[in-house]
Amino acid sequence: MIDKFIDEMMDINDLPGLVLGYCIDGGSGYKQHVAARGFLDVSLKGSENEMRLKPDNVFHCASVSKVITATCIMKLVEEGRLNVYDRLSDVLPSFHMSDERWGEIRLWNMLTHTSGMGDVDDYHWDRPETGDDALRRYVYESPEVKDTPMLWDPQTAPGFYGGDENLFRYSNIAYEILGEVVEECSGMSFEDFAEEKVFRPAGMECTTMKTFERKEWADRTENMKHGDMAFPHEKKENRDICPAEYYPYTRSHAPSSTLTSTVGDLLKLGRAFLDSASGRDERILHRETFDTVWRDYATVPNNGEKMGLGWFMRKQKGYTLMGHEGTDDGFRASFWICPELQAVTVVLSNLSGAPVKKINRKLFDRITDTSSQGGGEDR
Repeated sequence: MIDKFIDEMMDINDLPGLVLGYCIDGGSGYKQHVAARGFLDVSLKGSENEMRLKPDNVFHCASVSKVITATCIMKLVEEGRLNVYDRLSDVLPSFHMSDERWGEIRLWNMLTHTSGMGDVDDYHWDRPETGDDALRRYVYESPEVKDTPMLWDPQTAPGFYGGDENLFRYSNIAYEILGEVVEECSGMSFEDFAEEKVFRPAGMECTTMKTFERKEWADRTENMKHGDMAFPHEKKENRDICPAEYYPYTRSHAPSSTLTSTVGDLLKLGRAFLDSASGRDERILHRETFDTVWRDYATVPNNGEKMGLGWFMRKQKGYTLMGHEGTDDGFRASFWICPELQAVTVVLSNLSGAPVKKINRKLFDRITDTSSQGGGEDR
């Protein structure tokens, strides 16, 4: 099924590359299916250096990073070092914003995009920072953080306060600050904490938030060596596909945006979340924690999805799915899990604007139809 499906999606959507996969537990353990089509770099297509995509190629996953950041915060909550009700002003006493209303922001506001904070204007992918202090300097010194006016008083937000459910504004800035909260509460870098508390327990061997440590990324600026990393692409006005000018990475935006991973590792992550939420193997979070994480705090205005602590939640074919999309220059990612079916679906593409969420929805329809008929193949 999956080979036919990915061929259809490539033909319909005119993509440079597409990698997708799913796993589902039919009662006798997870069965995994993955497929890849297209090229790491379309500019090399037809040359002696042509490199076709494989399922183990690495993709920038953009805002899927926020699921990792939220999980890190909840690990600190489980360890008793934080509470989701905590005021940001108490957790980071040296932090300050010019709009005095920021003082009532709680951690749950930031996790659910109901804090009233603004969003990042320019990620500066063309000037990547890799120093250990990049995140801290952005949080404490950037005018984009300090001087951006609050959009509303956080006390009027929905969730715990029962306020206006329409007060939702997606904020990458809020997640960068949450990453700094992780650093100051743990005494570790945000990326190292994620490695120790999430990636390693989930068995993710090809995943990092520190993309600058991948040799292929470091080499790319000089000689365009690709290795295992998919290259970002964009479409010109005439619809021609070409490589993007920059790879989207800077350490300043690690908590919101810099996860790089493979479809196989993301399937492992999804299984780890499902196992933890069911109580089978609480290697990521305790089962009871998900009662807080997967709670309806706000409604997303443009599509009616619900917002949990770092997770979007939606209905499809009568099932509830939890997950996150990733959108960035040259990449799109879609990561969703379904606890009722014990299923994970992942779609990755190396093209700006690729309709990966739409593809993921279609993939979920296919696997539910196939599962109900007892079909499917292992890969």
